[in-house]
Amino acid sequence: MRTMTSRFAVGVAALAAVALPGGTPAGAAPATATDEACLMQATTGRVQCYPSADALLEAVTGEPAEGFSTADLAAPATVAAIEAGLADSRSEGLRAPGAPLAAAVVTAIFYDGTYATGAALVMEAPTGCDDDPGVEWAWPTLTPEWRNRIRSGVGYARCDFKVWNHAWYAGAAYGFVSSAGYLGALDRAASSVRMR
Repeated sequence: MRTMTSRFAVGVAALAAVALPGGTPAGAAPATATDEACLMQATTGRVQCYPSADALLEAVTGEPAEGFSTADLAAPATVAAIEAGLADSRSEGLRAPGAPLAAAVVTAIFYDGTYATGAALVMEAPTGCDDDPGVEWAWPTLTPEWRNRIRSGVGYARCDFKVWNHAWYAGAAYGFVSSAGYLGALDRAASSVRMR
């Protein structure tokens, strides 16, 4: 049973009925060897990994979480909870009463399994993407833990992603796409990412 108490409980209750990109219903994803969930900051490139989706949600939101898989991270209610938690944590003690929260947006979630399964890498940034063709966010080289590991991905905040098999956007590429259940020739071969 998935549980999250507090202000996120209502939105999270809808997770069971959400279909993931690629048509896989949340909760119907096959079991994987790892449920690791990592969070990568666009502005610093810092990656923080947690042993499970529950652990990531608890760390980010400050609320107890139970029964979430990495596939559940793709649900809109869970993405909203992550963004709210990140904004709260960045603003805590740094803003005047009544001032707006610092922005935090999930721009994509990448997985080491096909169709949003396996370990997850949540990419977050201060803003999402817009309609112009310019690149908003770029990672010229993924961390060693995620290099040549990505197999699928889902874009958020109006972001489409493109992956390359070498650092600094060199070599074969796949994208720009809003989601991909399988990266074809770049399956487990992505080393750099751009989003627009």
